[in-house]
Amino acid sequence: MLTFGFFLYLVSSKSVIYTIYTTCMKWTLPLLILIFFFSCSDVNKDSSSSKNTYKDSTVIWIKTARNNSLLSKSERVNLLNKLSKLIDDYPDDIIKTKSLSNISLAYKSLKDSSSFRNKNKQLIELSKKIGDYKSNGEAHWDLGSFFRNNQPDSAIYHYKEAYSIFSKENLDSVSKNYPGRILYSMALVKDNNKDHVGAEKDIVRAIKFFTDNNISYRLFDAYNILAVSQNGMGKFDKSLEYHQKAKEFIQFSKENQRYRQTTTNINNIASTNLRKGDYPEAIRYYEELLDTDSFRIKRKKSYAKAISGLAYAKFKNGSKDFDALSNQFISSNAILDSIKNSTDKARNYEYKAELLKKQDKINLAIKNALMAKNIAEETSNNDRLLSSLKLLTTLDSKNSAKYAEAYFNLNEGLQKQERAIQDKFARIEMETDEVIEENESLSKQKETLIGLAIALLLLGLGAFIIINQRANNQRLKFQQSQQESNQEIYNLMLSQQGKFQEGKQLEQKRISEEIHDGILGQMLGIRLILSGLNERNDESAIAQRAELIEKLRELEEEMRTISHELNNAAYKKINNFIIAIQDLIKTVKTSSKIDILFEFTESYDWDNLEGDIKINTYRITQECLQNCLKHSKCEKINVNLSCTNDNILLKVIDDGVGFNVKKGRRGIGLKNITSRINKINGNLKIKSAPGKGTEMIISVPLDINDGKLKEKNAFGQGRALEA
Repeated sequence: MLTFGFFLYLVSSKSVIYTIYTTCMKWTLPLLILIFFFSCSDVNKDSSSSKNTYKDSTVIWIKTARNNSLLSKSERVNLLNKLSKLIDDYPDDIIKTKSLSNISLAYKSLKDSSSFRNKNKQLIELSKKIGDYKSNGEAHWDLGSFFRNNQPDSAIYHYKEAYSIFSKENLDSVSKNYPGRILYSMALVKDNNKDHVGAEKDIVRAIKFFTDNNISYRLFDAYNILAVSQNGMGKFDKSLEYHQKAKEFIQFSKENQRYRQTTTNINNIASTNLRKGDYPEAIRYYEELLDTDSFRIKRKKSYAKAISGLAYAKFKNGSKDFDALSNQFISSNAILDSIKNSTDKARNYEYKAELLKKQDKINLAIKNALMAKNIAEETSNNDRLLSSLKLLTTLDSKNSAKYAEAYFNLNEGLQKQERAIQDKFARIEMETDEVIEENESLSKQKETLIGLAIALLLLGLGAFIIINQRANNQRLKFQQSQQESNQEIYNLMLSQQGKFQEGKQLEQKRISEEIHDGILGQMLGIRLILSGLNERNDESAIAQRAELIEKLRELEEEMRTISHELNNAAYKKINNFIIAIQDLIKTVKTSSKIDILFEFTESYDWDNLEGDIKINTYRITQECLQNCLKHSKCEKINVNLSCTNDNILLKVIDDGVGFNVKKGRRGIGLKNITSRINKINGNLKIKSAPGKGTEMIISVPLDINDGKLKEKNAFGQGRALEA
């Protein structure tokens, strides 16, 4: 697993991937699959660490397939296909469901619909089989998101299934908001398909759920959809009321969401006032929006719509500055062209047509209205198509009958479609509720029968145990009492003997480590320096000898500390950890004439480390340097000390002769390093080969809680990949 872990570290590095990609890409995928195969064989040993490594490894592989821009889409899909085949043979069904969930989402992100559906189906079947209802609900959620834009009735069905599952599950703290998010997604689908009443019903339930569970950061989006649904029903005052309510919850949102929510809120209030016909208010909010810091840069599409909305509001409010207003529509279209958005240009051409009509430029007005109609048809924007046809009936008197008929037919067709989809929504909800009620009834009957059977069984078993116990109780009581007394005496003897031996061994080991790691290491350095000073009598040599004599005095003090068993006091000697390491490296560098580079994370407060971590890390560093001097024949050593969220990482790398890690003998120095690492619950990795130097990597865990994983997906847009 060391080899596989090192490989995953490599594939997470863009520079290494780039090198592999440019030099031997044709060998990459076979090599990846081969390494993963051997890692899977280790997993079959059924150890908890192997399972965790397997789970973490699959997540990294799937992220690589999803996000590595250096691989083509076909290569990433091919990598997922081969990974899927290996996962199909994995024996642990619980971990297998998590892997299938992530793989199906990866296929979805790569727009491989067929593979997504296949893996999603496999996930639903497996999660039902093993009773993993959370994974089953997530699979239906993913399907709902998949069908949201093109098959809204199927989306509602799967959202309902997911909601039914999550409502009955005891969800963990990360997943407790799932039911409310599902209700939000259902409301979004219904509102997009003009079922504003159904959307209102679902979003009100979502708001109640978020409020009852103190999930305040979700309430802005929920109230925003409620306001939008009211706008769709023409209830503009209610819509404005809910937009103002939504504004109150922006402060509870995540910081990186607040700018989007603030500008969205102002824009929606301005748009609602525009539809309501309150043009002064619309102008006020549009101007506030356009004055928002960096709005044009951060939200180009919204900026383009805002300047055209402001121009139209001013026109409807009686402005006669037609040239300035017309230029605003032109500027808006230019921005939309720059971001390749043609859908919203239909709105601008329709507004401009009204402006031209006001100036009695009928031919130009018709031309712009036709442009709006054509863009609406090309982009399937039926609402804009209806309004442009309606405008053309008033502009083009020759063809008004044709446009009126087209308007009537389109309106009738859309209303039929909307009624049909709303009927489907209602039928799906009714049928789903009936199935849920039927399943709950059958489940209750089954639970009752099982309960009665268990009760009778327990009653009979209890009676048998009581009768048997009474028959044997007197005979066993004396024997048990005698055995307990003997056992207690024996355990006390063993405990005292074991503690004595354990204390003796630990003290011997501690003194051995302190002498070997601390005193012998420093004496080696002093001896090497003194050897070089024997032939020198200048002032510098005299000063160095004085300094070495002082170090010998410190060694004398340390020997005295060890002899008096002042272990805790010795631990506290390192008051400035980094300076202590630097002094150590300076001493070794001076004595050996080897180039030693020391790097560390300057932003971390190293002196806040616990005493046992500091002293053992210092001794480990000292022993590593001694090994380099004695065995490696190196010219350069790199020492790197860094800190992550939950670990400190020590690397000692030399360019020496190296050795075969599998065949290399382990002396007392390496044994002491291993012992010290075990004391602080650390991990050791050794990377070496003959002629290629040696790399010692020591990882020590810290007791740091970095909080929960942040969700990366937008609200209501499906789940994020599991970290």
